Amino acid sequence: MNKAETVFSQNSIENESRNKIISRLNEGRENSRKNPLEVTYYFQVSNPDGSKPYAGIVKTAEMLLAHGTLKPWRNEGNKSFKKPQDYDEYMSWVTDITFIGHNRKSHVESGTITVAYPLYFFDKCAKGKVPLAQMLETIAGESMFAFSFYESARIIDIRLPDKLRKRFPGQKWPNKRIRKYLGLKNNEPIIGTIVKPKTGITPEILSESVLAAAKAGANFTKMDENMHFRLEDIRTFVGKVVSDLRNAGFDLGRSSVPTGRRFLFAPHITTDPDMMMSYAEEAVKAGANALMFSPYYGGGFQKIIEIVKKFDIPVYAHTAGMNVFCGSGTWGIHPKIMYLLAALSGAAFMQITGFNSYLKPNDSEKKEILEYMSRNEFSGEDGMTLAIAGGIGPENIGYNLECMGEDDKMILAGTSVYGHPAGPGAGVSSLIQAYQGYKEKKITHKEELILYAKENNYNELGNVLKP
Repeated sequence: MNKAETVFSQNSIENESRNKIISRLNEGRENSRKNPLEVTYYFQVSNPDGSKPYAGIVKTAEMLLAHGTLKPWRNEGNKSFKKPQDYDEYMSWVTDITFIGHNRKSHVESGTITVAYPLYFFDKCAKGKVPLAQMLETIAGESMFAFSFYESARIIDIRLPDKLRKRFPGQKWPNKRIRKYLGLKNNEPIIGTIVKPKTGITPEILSESVLAAAKAGANFTKMDENMHFRLEDIRTFVGKVVSDLRNAGFDLGRSSVPTGRRFLFAPHITTDPDMMMSYAEEAVKAGANALMFSPYYGGGFQKIIEIVKKFDIPVYAHTAGMNVFCGSGTWGIHPKIMYLLAALSGAAFMQITGFNSYLKPNDSEKKEILEYMSRNEFSGEDGMTLAIAGGIGPENIGYNLECMGEDDKMILAGTSVYGHPAGPGAGVSSLIQAYQGYKEKKITHKEELILYAKENNYNELGNVLKP
């Protein structure tokens, strides 16, 4: 919004009449107000009448309340019936409202609205279950996004009450458990790879690709989201990889005493929701000790909850589909909320794109994601492991670790590993060498890394760092 065309500011309304507006919005919406889920929305809305400041945002708040849950009985109830005893317990209410500005040329004004939704309204699942579908329909339904006078509409924060949050499984495979399983100390990197080519390969090529990375020092490999299987193919492809890894001395089991170096292999199992558990079960039977799928098209975060509960296995929540909901800075849902939902649902890994990457979320959103995960206690050794991926290679590892920190992170690369001129083993070695350059000398620039590779005779690294 052009500041030169802004008629009023956030402070002017907060200091003068914010509380009065909130009180008026909440008239007739009294209830016990127990255990609310609070959601903050950002809106840009049409307000052609500039002589009535804030009218567009206030109207939006009114619509959220009336259509998001229900209107007071006197405005909507059949007068021939007595108001039901618990009718008011279904009502939402406004807890905060801010006004950012009004553009006198476009007649568009912007602001934020925080609405509290009582669990009584949407929590209709069996006892102890997470009402994910009902919750998302409540906070992101038609009244939040569908009205024609909305120019922008975005959910920018959610705050779950403890009563609801405790029902999510949370971190069954936090970073410290991943490290313990892999036998890694806190000062050692988690190195992951993504198999390339991403589809159209044979079980033999897939297995050799995974094995080459593992032998070079990788700790984790996942398939690409473009590698789709028929159910009957899973045992062939996964079984070949697991068998070859075991024959090479790797341990994919769960015994307290490893028989070899531990390694995590995550096949891609995204399919239609009704088949997700069958695919997961087939992959686990074939020996996979991790799984990867996109919740956005594979049945939602509820499927992560079901898989983690049944198999106690680390799940990589892929972001394919996320940006349909989160890709716009002015519409949909802020990506940080998807990271929170994934962590709450039990995902052990989730990709976060590198800084200066060609992929969303953008850099400012990444900073918000990191802060949000910390605020919600899903960072560090007890948190979800964030896989720094998307254009990641030796030349930008140091910079990304400087921006994001090393705790609870995995370095995950595909093209830079499998496109290395000396093969994927050398590709993994170059990642490890670049990581060492950051650890030893805090190298974050390519020129310094080239010199470091020469000084240490790191040919694998030097071969991919052309001046």
